[in-house]
Amino acid sequence: MSDIKIVLVDGNVEAMDIKGKLESLGYEVPCVVSTGEEAIKKVLDIKPDLVLMDIDLNGDMDCIEVASKIKEINVPLIFQTKELDDSKAKKVMGIRPYGVLIKPYEEIELQSTLEMAFYKIKAENELRWNENRLKTGMDMADMVYWEYNTEKDLFTFDDQFFALYGTSADEMGGNTMSAQEYVERFVDPSAYEFMENELKKTFEADDPNFSSTGHHWMKRADGEKRYIVVRFKILYDKNGRKIGTMGVNQDITEEKMAKDALRESEEKYRTLIESAKDPISLYDENGIFLMANEAGALSMGKRPAELVGHSLREFFPPEIAEKQIELIKKVFSTEDGLEMEMPVPQGKQNLWFSTSLQPVYGHDNKVRTVQVISRNITDIKEAQIELQQALDEKEMLIKEIHHRVKNNLMIISSLLNLQSRYIEDKDARDVFRESQNRAKSMAMIHERLYQSTDLKNIDFGDYIQKLTTDLYRSMVSDPGRIKLDIDVEDVKIDINTVVPLGLIVNELVTNSMKHAFPSNESGFIKVELYKGENHKIILRVRDNGVGFPKDIDYKKTSSLGLQLVNSLTKQIGGEFELGEGPGTVFTIIFKEQIANG
Repeated sequence: MSDIKIVLVDGNVEAMDIKGKLESLGYEVPCVVSTGEEAIKKVLDIKPDLVLMDIDLNGDMDCIEVASKIKEINVPLIFQTKELDDSKAKKVMGIRPYGVLIKPYEEIELQSTLEMAFYKIKAENELRWNENRLKTGMDMADMVYWEYNTEKDLFTFDDQFFALYGTSADEMGGNTMSAQEYVERFVDPSAYEFMENELKKTFEADDPNFSSTGHHWMKRADGEKRYIVVRFKILYDKNGRKIGTMGVNQDITEEKMAKDALRESEEKYRTLIESAKDPISLYDENGIFLMANEAGALSMGKRPAELVGHSLREFFPPEIAEKQIELIKKVFSTEDGLEMEMPVPQGKQNLWFSTSLQPVYGHDNKVRTVQVISRNITDIKEAQIELQQALDEKEMLIKEIHHRVKNNLMIISSLLNLQSRYIEDKDARDVFRESQNRAKSMAMIHERLYQSTDLKNIDFGDYIQKLTTDLYRSMVSDPGRIKLDIDVEDVKIDINTVVPLGLIVNELVTNSMKHAFPSNESGFIKVELYKGENHKIILRVRDNGVGFPKDIDYKKTSSLGLQLVNSLTKQIGGEFELGEGPGTVFTIIFKEQIANG
């Protein structure tokens, strides 16, 4: 059973017989109606594939009015009638039905008429689909169609043509105009000669498949200039006689602007490359020269043309050539540029080059070549080497000075220790011992300085560990009575700060060991060093001993040790604070010196 639905509009007695014939041929007849009003309603409801309608209808609407309504709904129609005179034929043919059947007719006549109708419908649908697809493609490509009849001197344009030119057929007074009017309205004067020559070539061509393509500037109705490509072909009439030309115009302004910009960019690039004093080359993935500027070729004693097509291996020692090719391949594989300094042997010396390898992409967004720019930095490199040698020598000299200062301070500490053995007075002997510790403290700092690889950043935390441990061993006879707690971070201190800070640590720790625990009292001493906020460094020495005397101003004391602490704290731009007990809490806050370089 076919799924094709046919609505039968026939009020005559043979209607049911016709319905039977349709169904015997495999068509579905969902209804049979006798009036035009019923026909229109059923067509709207059912949306059939075809209407088979008698010319003579019952009701107020005649067949032409009904057929017009059905045609608006876009449903095909076949007329049938018992007689068809000239007047009736002229009347119905204006509707352009898909067939006319004269009653009575045989089933075979009905079948052939329906098959021809559906074949025509299918062909028209395919044609309409192709036309829509063609129109869509032309719209997407900004292409418009035109014809020029030489006998009538008339251009004929479609609606899209006028849209491209910023106007409409209504504004132009219709879809046709003379050649002169078209040229004056829409063709830029720079294209007059081109238009004349192209049309002439088309008129004179003997080849029926002749076509021609050209480009020129056109002007829109608002005066804007656009760039178009025009394709010409010969126009023939129905008898195959040449009557003019036809073609399509396509707006390619953006494409032209992009090409012009690219061409301008390439010209600037080429000029820049050729005028550059640094060697510049382009290579493929195997290290073959694709381009070299004058400077690059002359650096190898060649002309640019003598390098193109040749390998790096032909101009450099094997190890240098293979290294360069390896780098070029790396840029191709990673699509990342490289920057490096490279020595190139020349005679008995090495020339140094600063080299940049950068990927160059093609239209497919893939790396096509690698651009290499080299700059001779031999003079700069030699100056750097000399400067580094001078810096190394200076560094060694400074370290030697620190080493000798450390030795001299240790000698002074030893002399003070020897001298103190001959002093019987305890207070005087303590003064010698404190001086000895101060000298030893400074000696340890200078020892750190000559051992350090960076004089701008000394590991002060490690220094505190050693200094306080040495003081503890020399001043605390009973380790079980006084505990030493060291909590220091890995803090780097500038050379200008480390010496005074070392003396501050020495004085504060010595002060706690001497005065915090009289009469053999027990307790602890804690030393802290850590980074605070805003690049501040905190040094804190605390104990849980008897505490600092309340009747003494720690900033105006006669104690040499605290006078040193106050003076040295000011020297490093810090703050010296006495905190709340229990015990004594001294805090030094100073700003971290950020090393340059």
